[in-house]
Amino acid sequence: MTLRGSRRPHVVSITAPSFPTAPRTHLYRNIAYSFIAFTVVVVLAVVWLSSARASIIVHAKRTPIEYDGTIEIARTPQSGQIPGRVVEGVFEKIEEFKVGTATSTTPPLVPSIQLPTAPVSPPASSLVLAKGTVQIMNTYGRAQTLVRTTRLLTSDNKLYRIDKTVHLEPGQKTEVPVYADKPGPEFVIGPTHFTIPGLFVDLQKLIYADSETAFTGIPVSGRVAIIPVLPKPAALPAHVASEVTVLQADLDKAEQVLTAAVIEQARKTLGADLGTQNANDVVYLVRKTERFKSNVSVGQSAETFLASVKLNVTAVFYPKEDVLSLVRLKLKEKIPSGREFLPPEHGDGLVLEVQTADAKTEAATIRMKADGAYRLTASSPGLQKSVVAGKDPREAEDLLTSIDGVESAQVVVKPKWFGKIPSLKDRIEIKIE
Repeated sequence: MTLRGSRRPHVVSITAPSFPTAPRTHLYRNIAYSFIAFTVVVVLAVVWLSSARASIIVHAKRTPIEYDGTIEIARTPQSGQIPGRVVEGVFEKIEEFKVGTATSTTPPLVPSIQLPTAPVSPPASSLVLAKGTVQIMNTYGRAQTLVRTTRLLTSDNKLYRIDKTVHLEPGQKTEVPVYADKPGPEFVIGPTHFTIPGLFVDLQKLIYADSETAFTGIPVSGRVAIIPVLPKPAALPAHVASEVTVLQADLDKAEQVLTAAVIEQARKTLGADLGTQNANDVVYLVRKTERFKSNVSVGQSAETFLASVKLNVTAVFYPKEDVLSLVRLKLKEKIPSGREFLPPEHGDGLVLEVQTADAKTEAATIRMKADGAYRLTASSPGLQKSVVAGKDPREAEDLLTSIDGVESAQVVVKPKWFGKIPSLKDRIEIKIE
């Protein structure tokens, strides 16, 4: 028997009809637009941040430093010495010079030629040459030799010269005759103090001269050629002498020319057989073996004169690169940490002077004076990019110029509308000048 399920009579079965649903396209469109807008904002932000850059130029102060010391040169160097050679020789030069060719601030006495109706006496010259005596003092700890014609200078720049060579031991003083470098009544002065400009600046305070009595003026005159009146106009004879007065400038010029010629002769001769002098540099020690000689004196009338110089020249050959390396090392020892060494702006900044030299043992002592400078480096803590990152340009400039060793600073931000230094270090460039 088949059973059927009972159905409630009050329940009615209803089937709902189905309708087609339209796609929601506006929702997806809004999502796409929002994503595109967000992407554009992100891209613009990245471009904005990546395009911002800061260029900072720091002008560092150039602080000068100098070194003053000695170095020993020896053919067979020991510890602390540098290899080199020492040779010497005596050289002499004699030459004829013409009077009146020396360069001088005072015009030489040019003889006048008169054509009078009757012979007259030569007019007296009003020029005088000042002469006197000074005491030279040596308060330095070493002996000092001053050759004849060594210059003495007053505080108002009047120049005089000593008339003989003197050798002063430490603490010694001696009297020396002096004369003015050129004629003129203004050089006839009273007691005064003199410096010796040919010495080092510091040494001028220890070796100096004083005069205790006033100087005197000695008249300086030249020969005047008197030409008688000729009955008819005619040219002057070619044999008429035109002598001029010898000035100290003439003798000084002759001594300079001869000394330069002797040193040039020594330069070509000394060390010619060493074989290694071309790889080295050389410094000379010049000693006068005898007084400068001439066959005329100041105030004498002459057209020409003979002069001679005899010098003992010692040449000290040394390896220049080794000496420069040593000097740079000494200079760098004076530089504070965080600073870099700067070489001299002109040349190598090295001045050498032979203090002692012995050609027999081939050993010498050379005094070295050198200069250089130092400045801040980019590795200085105050010049790191993190110090100025994200700051206003004006604030960064004030911060940088407050650092010791910085003279000025200039900050340039690109683009200008960015307004401040980027926070990213790789967008910051710092240049030290």
